[in-house]
Amino acid sequence: MTGKSMEIGIIGLGKFGLRMARTLRDLGHTVIGIDASENRVQLAEEYLETVYRADATNLTVLRSLHMQELDWVVICVGESVEQSLNITLNVQELAGPRLLVKASNEEHRKILQRLHVDRAIVPEVDAAVMAAHQLANPGMLDLIPKYGGIAIQELDVDRWHGKTLVELNLMQEHAVMVMGIRPAGADAFIFVPPARTVLQRGDRLVVAGRPASMGRLRP
Repeated sequence: MTGKSMEIGIIGLGKFGLRMARTLRDLGHTVIGIDASENRVQLAEEYLETVYRADATNLTVLRSLHMQELDWVVICVGESVEQSLNITLNVQELAGPRLLVKASNEEHRKILQRLHVDRAIVPEVDAAVMAAHQLANPGMLDLIPKYGGIAIQELDVDRWHGKTLVELNLMQEHAVMVMGIRPAGADAFIFVPPARTVLQRGDRLVVAGRPASMGRLRP
């Protein structure tokens, strides 16, 4: 587990919601599951300590379950945009938890962004974009759209053998920052390495920057 333990509500326990709930539980967080389906509730009870069969479109019900006291609420209702927005507005009415919503399409995401939810995701779209970038940029670990499409990627040192980070001047030349180095033969990364670190062939770097800038690097 990383960071402090949080209390998180998951509304909608389909495949996506239940997987998120189980992962958060495994990370050490307290997870409360909510779904209107008896079958989904019964399945979730195998993995979560606290699961309610309840109608999340009812604000009074959410208050009675103390959703307002949670750190986050995740809405994973995919049956209809109207239902998702109804629940979203209810949770915002609670004025307590931060809010992540699974959108069914880009139009749904735009509406959620106008409602100023903390995070709105379209899993299929986000996964497709990520897969495309990883295909085009081998070694890419993550893509962070919120900050303008910043990519995090691993690179193996070859041509940069014998050079220091100061000499490479990657920030000025390519707007790329070196976040960590794993020396050749070592198991662990050194994060925020000193600028005068001399690179060796076989070292692995973790760098962050725009995907287009990454594509121009020849380490």
